[in-house]
Amino acid sequence: MKKTILFIVLATLCLFFRAAGQTINKPPGKIITGKVTDEQGTPLPGATVKLKGGSIVVNTAVDGTYTIGPASTNDIVVISFIGYQLIEIRLSELQKQQFNIRLKNNTGVLDEVQIIAYGTTTKRLSTGNVSSVKAADIEKQPVSNPLAALEGRVPGLSVTQSSGVSGAGFKVQIRGQSSLLQGSEPFYIVDGVPFVTGNSALNQISSAAGSSSSGTGLSPFQLINPADIESIEILKDADATAIYGSRGANGVILITTKKGKPGSVKLNFNTYTGFSRVSRTMDMLNTQQYLQMRREGFKNSGLTPTTTNAPDLLLWDTTRYTDFKKLLIGGTAHTTDAQLSLSGGNVNTQFIIGGGYHHETTVFPTDLGDTRGSLHLSLNHHSTDNKLNIAFTAGYATNKNNLTTTDLSSYINSNPMLQLYTPDGKLNWAEGGKAYSSLGILNPNPLAFQYQTYTGKFNNLNSNLMIGYHFVPDLLLKVSMGYNTVNSNEVAAFPSTSINPYSLQLPYSNFANRTFQSWIIEPQAQYIKTVGIGKLDVLIGGTWQDQSSNGLTVAATNYNNYLLLNSIAAAGITQSSNSYSQYRYEGIYGRINYNLQDKYIVNISGRRDGSSRFGPQNRFSNFAALGAAWIFSEEKFIKSTLSNIVSFGKLRGSYGITGNDQIGDYQFLDTWTPVSDTYQSVSSLNPTSLYNPSFQWEKNKKAELALDLGFLNNRILLSAAYFRSLSKNQLVNYTLPTQTGFTSILENLNATIVNKGWEFQLSSKNINSHAFTWNSSFNLTIPKNQLLAFPGLESSTYAGTYIIGQSVSSRLVYHYLGVDPQTGVYQFQDVNNDGKYNQADRNTLVNTDPKFYGGFQNSVSYQNFQLDIFFEFKKQNGVNYLSNLAGTVPGYKYYNQPVIVLSRWQNPGDIANIQKYTSAGGPALTASNLYLRSSNAIYSDASYIRLKNVALSYNIPQQLLKKLHVANCRVYFQGQNLLTMTNYVGADPENQSLFVLPPLRTVTAGIQLTL
Repeated sequence: MKKTILFIVLATLCLFFRAAGQTINKPPGKIITGKVTDEQGTPLPGATVKLKGGSIVVNTAVDGTYTIGPASTNDIVVISFIGYQLIEIRLSELQKQQFNIRLKNNTGVLDEVQIIAYGTTTKRLSTGNVSSVKAADIEKQPVSNPLAALEGRVPGLSVTQSSGVSGAGFKVQIRGQSSLLQGSEPFYIVDGVPFVTGNSALNQISSAAGSSSSGTGLSPFQLINPADIESIEILKDADATAIYGSRGANGVILITTKKGKPGSVKLNFNTYTGFSRVSRTMDMLNTQQYLQMRREGFKNSGLTPTTTNAPDLLLWDTTRYTDFKKLLIGGTAHTTDAQLSLSGGNVNTQFIIGGGYHHETTVFPTDLGDTRGSLHLSLNHHSTDNKLNIAFTAGYATNKNNLTTTDLSSYINSNPMLQLYTPDGKLNWAEGGKAYSSLGILNPNPLAFQYQTYTGKFNNLNSNLMIGYHFVPDLLLKVSMGYNTVNSNEVAAFPSTSINPYSLQLPYSNFANRTFQSWIIEPQAQYIKTVGIGKLDVLIGGTWQDQSSNGLTVAATNYNNYLLLNSIAAAGITQSSNSYSQYRYEGIYGRINYNLQDKYIVNISGRRDGSSRFGPQNRFSNFAALGAAWIFSEEKFIKSTLSNIVSFGKLRGSYGITGNDQIGDYQFLDTWTPVSDTYQSVSSLNPTSLYNPSFQWEKNKKAELALDLGFLNNRILLSAAYFRSLSKNQLVNYTLPTQTGFTSILENLNATIVNKGWEFQLSSKNINSHAFTWNSSFNLTIPKNQLLAFPGLESSTYAGTYIIGQSVSSRLVYHYLGVDPQTGVYQFQDVNNDGKYNQADRNTLVNTDPKFYGGFQNSVSYQNFQLDIFFEFKKQNGVNYLSNLAGTVPGYKYYNQPVIVLSRWQNPGDIANIQKYTSAGGPALTASNLYLRSSNAIYSDASYIRLKNVALSYNIPQQLLKKLHVANCRVYFQGQNLLTMTNYVGADPENQSLFVLPPLRTVTAGIQLTL
């Protein structure tokens, strides 16, 4: 690999010096001076102007002017600029236009503007792997979280919804997990400003969406309005990410909001409303089926039901039935969304200002929900001479979430005979003289949530100011300054009416607030110059960033009045905890891009980073990448032989090193924690971690080789990429002798993880006529994750967790043999026949990594109608319904079960998937509680194909709109998660839990007006 890189570098330098040093023989003719602008007359600085077939190439100045020559009247001038259609025009014709040229926006996929790190490019000229999701695709989806709009649409990007609860989070990975214990989340940037929370949960108090401690919780991206987004770029390979240095190891996601455009002032209004229902769950036993299960369990256990061991059979009303699935998650959620924006401007100044409102309720039996209000502002100005450019962007969002304190899906296995209310209408907690809680029922009354309250208020302010100035025509100096703050304030109250009176607990409340703040300053200098017959683009810059978080949580108990539950001072007992952390980061970066005749392109980028998360000895590190592209379709031998078939062809490759500093703050320091114990009436501290100044950055070496092809005048576009990423120097908790006082210390280990695979993307224009068009797109990712090395694994605490040569998600488990036809009990392989099950018997490998995933879209338009259909698919193994039965054994205690348990073993000789019911301890209970959850029985095929999105729209004819003085009017219907095709045995194959709300099926209708 090193020899290959050296060869590429030397070849590039030779090419560069050859181009720069060649002598241009200028034919006789005249010097031409003109100007290049867009359709609105805005100057286009940096546009390429050249004489076709010759070696004379120039770039336009800051005011769009150019000077080229000598040239004759028969010469053809070629003008190109990123995002605009290339023009070839004979000089004699150009002279009639006074040598002024207006370029049109390019609608071709290859020439669309693509945002990259600190700049822009196009798919045609890119040397790195960058995928884009545009506003047009986002707007067709009735989602409140921009991450939801990415599911299945980008090769190499895995997005998994954690829950169907409003505001719930998403797990995001780009090209697999690259770290054993540290963060594997991408680096998120919004309008040039790092998103201060990343993808960490907003809430500190547990809510229906989960909690931060469980890796779920409320998503911070709920604080970004999808309607404000112009595009989302996903940067994957080293060429695209190395310039972000220590923060680019796991990929980068750039979110760019909408900007104003020159033209008349436009008022745009868009609103939709709709409803949502639960998509895929499992039906539960009714009362008679439940009673049958319990009685059969007693029979199998050889026990006689009594009022002590079976009050549900002898003391409860056995005619009572509550369908908890229908009661708790069988409702209809309602969604309302409204957006209003004003935009316009002239050649020098453009603006957009907009506001949004989004409200959605839940399928739970409550009218509460999640509400967001947002504002967006963008102002761009450049001087008449185009030397000064100022751009200001700001976005503010406030969100209020007052859903339940827990996901009610976790209660759908409640006993169907529970008496929920007393005769006087109060919550009931006992029956037959026995408290439900005394029987071991953890949630004695699922309707207690009606009296509990949770209110989370969250705010996000993101702003960026960019000032640029051309001191000389080829040199742009600019500075980007950004500020981001996210605030949260939460209260969860539990009055006495919601508390089991048999617990003797007084009313209590939980309080939490937290503030994240971050500022960043990035000065830059960019030099663009025609060198020989190529274009040189040099960028250099620096970064200073300061990020901090300040939080407080209070647990308040023993209130004597429910009216005071929102007051901390009124609590009899309080226990508080506060936190503060600060992260400082600085770096210098640079990029050199050389483009030779839009045919040979080389891109070199690098960064030196410093992070406060590492000790003084290893605080700084270097990261770099090399990318190269050869657009072979521009070669004469291709044009002369294959141009009718191959309209575009590019071979590109990259190699580089990025880093990972997602390790948390202060990890290298020795830390102390206050404890309740005192010494001589003085509060005391306990040590919690050891000082380790020597641990270093995790580094990720990325390599990629890709082929991009266009056929039949680019009606068919195909991209195939092979990637390989090596992540070394893993930070793990290294085991220490107990006499040190600590069990472990965070330390670098020469463990190596490799992520490799293939990515394919295919798009086609199947039919393209005036009245009818049909476009298709398809993407496929085939990933593989592997732990290549882990020195000392066998003697470490990770010996039972990781396996060398396998995925970091792989586990060794007991081998499940099925239900014994004679005894009716789950059986597992005893490898060494010693009569007991231990680590030595775990010989079956399970892997929950996706084998492949992707998406398939078709867009059809006929006259004023447009229909878009998008399918998402994933091939994977996952945990099935048996994983949920492992803790609540059918027939044992008082929990309900899915109807699938009816296919249980009943008599000797039966072949069944479910073991016999049991109501007491014994082989069946032991097999289910201890061994089943640690076996391959709970893993099965969780693959699915999901009709992710359908969007149907109709544009009102212009003849009618003119009479109404309306510029555009569109009515539309949209659906999300409409159908799931799967053989998965369980609830939903995406979140794979019976007790987590699945993604909701949503249908909306709306109207969009432009005045």
